[in-house]
Amino acid sequence: MNGIKFRKRKVVLFMLVIIMVNQLFAIQKIYAVEKNDVKVAYREFLSEKKLLWTNRYTTDEGIKFRLEDLNKDDKQELLIYDEYGSNATGQLAVYAYINRKVKYIASYPLWKVTFYRNKVGFVYSEIYRDGYEKSYQVYNGKKIKQKYTCQGFYDDSMKKTVETYYDSKGNKISKKTVKNQIRKLKKNGKKLTISEGANNMYLNNKDNWDKYILLKK
Repeated sequence: MNGIKFRKRKVVLFMLVIIMVNQLFAIQKIYAVEKNDVKVAYREFLSEKKLLWTNRYTTDEGIKFRLEDLNKDDKQELLIYDEYGSNATGQLAVYAYINRKVKYIASYPLWKVTFYRNKVGFVYSEIYRDGYEKSYQVYNGKKIKQKYTCQGFYDDSMKKTVETYYDSKGNKISKKTVKNQIRKLKKNGKKLTISEGANNMYLNNKDNWDKYILLKK
């Protein structure tokens, strides 16, 4: 009697294992299809004759691109560099595939932007004009949100004279507090820095679409 019960339990356990394995393969297949859809959408977007920025169009001349998973959710974002898109040396924009569409997320005058590719999606950027501004942001897969900013100024000898930190609401906050929070935001982040000229991005052409996005048969 006990032997029959034992065999039945083995059969039930075996069937459960088969069901779990099938579900796992089904999930993996879904992820593979989604990743392919993302790449197809990005390739089509980059092949357009005109690219939409925040408030204007620009031709594809001087355009570079790169795909990166900025917040470790297994979904790549599209980074686009426009050599003529800013009063700095170019402009960097972030796009994402959301609800089956390529959507604009944010853009930066390109002095320097650093992405820390971790679960937080930490983004650090710098702007230099009369003084300078440092921006500390996070990316949740749909939006890039401001966490802290730092504004600084120089005297006639180009030495720092004033440096003030602010929270997301514009309230002054201590440098020590911000630095402690930034260390947490950077944790386990794989660093990617893009500076003027975007030398670690790829020219927007068919050969590079085939090599870095999706090989079109």
